[in-house]
Amino acid sequence: MVNASKSPARARSTRAAVGGPPVGCDSAISKIECQSVAPSFISAEIHGKASLDRTGALHLPLIRPRLAPRPAAILFTINAFVISWLCWLPLVAASRQYGHISASTAAVLIILGTFGPFLSAVTIVARTSGFRGLGEFLGQAFRWRVGIRWYVAALVAPAAIRIVVLYVHILKGGTFPDLSDASRWLAIPSTFLLVLLIGGPTGEEFGWRGFLLQRVQPVFGLLWASIGIGVVTALWHLPLFWIPGTAQSHLPFALFLVRTIALSIVSTWLYNGTRRSLLFVLLFHASLNTWPNTLYILEAEGALGPYISTSILYCGWAVILVILGLTRGRGDRRNEATASPAAAA
Repeated sequence: MVNASKSPARARSTRAAVGGPPVGCDSAISKIECQSVAPSFISAEIHGKASLDRTGALHLPLIRPRLAPRPAAILFTINAFVISWLCWLPLVAASRQYGHISASTAAVLIILGTFGPFLSAVTIVARTSGFRGLGEFLGQAFRWRVGIRWYVAALVAPAAIRIVVLYVHILKGGTFPDLSDASRWLAIPSTFLLVLLIGGPTGEEFGWRGFLLQRVQPVFGLLWASIGIGVVTALWHLPLFWIPGTAQSHLPFALFLVRTIALSIVSTWLYNGTRRSLLFVLLFHASLNTWPNTLYILEAEGALGPYISTSILYCGWAVILVILGLTRGRGDRRNEATASPAAAA
């Protein structure tokens, strides 16, 4: 607290001590940035108002630092890689006979690693925007009032693509499991929920789309932001290619990279088309991970036929979006006037 009755000289020194701007800048009460003393990529947000109490003591508002989009994106990406790779690299070492990790511990580490993007985003938003900003950030996953076509795109399209791939597989003389087994279909809701919560969507999409996309698409545009996030996401998965038993362990990285970029373009379209509803990106990610576990194809271990077929279809979907111009621009700015604090963290 600063006593308002102090002399001007002492007041100036006190302002400097509490972090206020030096002489020549506006008052800390009315303005919180000064180009002469703060780097251009750092800003701040005032929470509350300055006021005088009955004793004449000045109470300054809470000032939270905020990062510009590019530094925030870089910081998020580094943190996401560090958190996830700290979980996964020990498993890579163990697979090369450098130490031993039990199967149960390995499963836990793989799941924890998928939450690297989520934890990175939540940490930055909480630090820069507080509980209110964090609530709005997490609230992206609960925006459900959109047209029915978005539910079809997020939930039905991945199933339809899988059915097409299954049909092509049968035409080529392939085999598939008994689809008359009722237990297979009854398990779909529980499988979907499990995949949604710990199978990748929740751990990844809050970071890639909920945080990173918001910060890079105004700078690079929807298409290039999608491509960039696709590349970053593929590189983030890299340790999983060297861990036996993971979904990526038998895949060529180049094929995975192309598919991930295509899915990133589709996810960007879903996110912006639903006015930045993360719910539909989560549903889409969970759906495309669930159906292969339900309508799986019996092939020799390591066979890439079905994966290549689905990748071609998703790439075709992404190309159509680009041709139709649905990836132009720099994001949905219709709600820019009421943008959440978390979006500017």
